[in-house]
Amino acid sequence: MALLSESDAHEVTKIFSILVRDVYLKVYTQKLECPSCHDTETILKELDGLSDRLKITFLNSQTNREEAEKDGVDRTPAIIVSDGTHSRVKFYGAPSGYEFSSLLTTIIDTGGPEEPLTEDSIAFLKDLDEDLVMQVFVTPSCPHCPSSAVLASRIARYSTRVKSEVIEANEFPQLSMKFRVQGVPRTVVNGKFYAEGALPESMMIKALKQGLEANPAGETNLMDYLQNI
Repeated sequence: MALLSESDAHEVTKIFSILVRDVYLKVYTQKLECPSCHDTETILKELDGLSDRLKITFLNSQTNREEAEKDGVDRTPAIIVSDGTHSRVKFYGAPSGYEFSSLLTTIIDTGGPEEPLTEDSIAFLKDLDEDLVMQVFVTPSCPHCPSSAVLASRIARYSTRVKSEVIEANEFPQLSMKFRVQGVPRTVVNGKFYAEGALPESMMIKALKQGLEANPAGETNLMDYLQNI
């Protein structure tokens, strides 16, 4: 049974028509102990037929362990979105609800004609001298989550020093408990900095810049660095 209606498939096809470059997706699933893997495979197979620009590979994280380790995939379902040269942008969990729109936007960012980041963000990323892992916890019913998910994915797509992980909080409860996720979106950077709610791009970049310069010893709310800006 198709997950996309005929009208939805038509709209997605129109959205994909602006792609000017190929977009590569790796989809990692497994047969056992992954309730959302089947729906993830189904929806990505439906997307696969909507644009010649999409190059989707389906992999089993258990039988393709070496490739999964190389890509840094440690849970399923996982979707990697890239231009075919990296594995820095990941989505963990089924792309349902609002997170389906996050995935679509990231695909368009990757293969579209425009650079979605501002000049200030690009300047910050060019000067970045340490590696960052941005984990964004989301849920399918959260209307504010896509902006945080997309922003982290854009930053990771642009900079080789950044990796992003968009994580469906309900599907990975142990990880959510580890990072004390009580509301979404919650962005965690290097397990040290965190932000509750959706921060605009300019605020996130300014807060990250201030936080990295301050280099606090413990866990720190990024909002603390915006009070003096």
